Amino acid sequence: MEDEMLGRRSVRSPRTLAAPVPAMPFAAAAAALLMLTGCGGEPVDAATPAPEGSAGFGRDRAALVLTAFDQADSAASVAGDIETLRTQEVPPSLDLSVAAVRRAAYNQQAQPSFQHINPAFAVPPGDPACFLVTATLKLAGSELAPTDVSQFVLGTDGQWKLSHNVQVTQPALVAARSIDGRPATEGGTALDETSRRALAAEVFARSIGSTTGNRSLIASSPLLDGQFAGGWEVYGQQLAGVGAEVRRTLDRAEWSDCAVTTPTGTLTFLTVHATDTLRPAPGGPATVRMVPQSPDLIATGHRTAVSGKSIRVNRVETFLLLVPEQTTGTSVLGLNDTALTVTAG
Repeated sequence: MEDEMLGRRSVRSPRTLAAPVPAMPFAAAAAALLMLTGCGGEPVDAATPAPEGSAGFGRDRAALVLTAFDQADSAASVAGDIETLRTQEVPPSLDLSVAAVRRAAYNQQAQPSFQHINPAFAVPPGDPACFLVTATLKLAGSELAPTDVSQFVLGTDGQWKLSHNVQVTQPALVAARSIDGRPATEGGTALDETSRRALAAEVFARSIGSTTGNRSLIASSPLLDGQFAGGWEVYGQQLAGVGAEVRRTLDRAEWSDCAVTTPTGTLTFLTVHATDTLRPAPGGPATVRMVPQSPDLIATGHRTAVSGKSIRVNRVETFLLLVPEQTTGTSVLGLNDTALTVTAG
């Protein structure tokens, strides 16, 4: 199906240069958004004693984690070293970083090195298993200086790794920076279960240009309703032009371990796992086909075309949300998306 497969996009984390915001049809429009993946540094030993006089982990040690991460993950991103990225990141961030490495290799371009500057932290009290950070990204060879928000989690191996990361839009900078010095909560329980279910359902629906009927839950967003849902619409139109159709379904939704309450709401990550199913349209050809240039084939490491009576694309999408106390009017501050697998049926 020519070149389509929704993919790339994003606004992504600091790290590997990836690509724009929703769908392949939006590559040109979103190119300015620079998607990165891969951030890292030498693992910081969580068992290292805290500085004398400090209570628990704290922002000083979080800064050490970030600095070490930048050194290691930046080098791995530039080199396209997926195995080293695996020592610095976990999904969903790792999924996006691996896809970005594959895109860079396909385009025969190295990703730029990066460094986080002027970071602001939100760290749970005591000895946390996660923390949040927002910072400006300094990208080698670029005048762009995007701002991103990340979550780091403490692994069972005692090492800190990047788990979530998105670049935020310009209007969201104040909200992102407002986390500075505020205590984060952990355990993924900052929002009640009813709110989590409703928000996840509406975010997913809006990402494909629909709604659950509770549209007021999510504030109108050029990023979500324009680029992302708009890209999905264009994608469907392009597929229709070659006698095919696509349906996206929500598989599951997950919330980040850490969240932080700011003056304007709770800042937290939502991860959506979804499946795209491509099939011939009524009266169309007997099979559907994705060419090697399809963004989702590139992201998943395919070198040849894929065809079949149907094609399934499993993908992961990450959204940074700012949820007001009453939930209604939640803002989407940034988002990412990538394909994980492509299989023919």
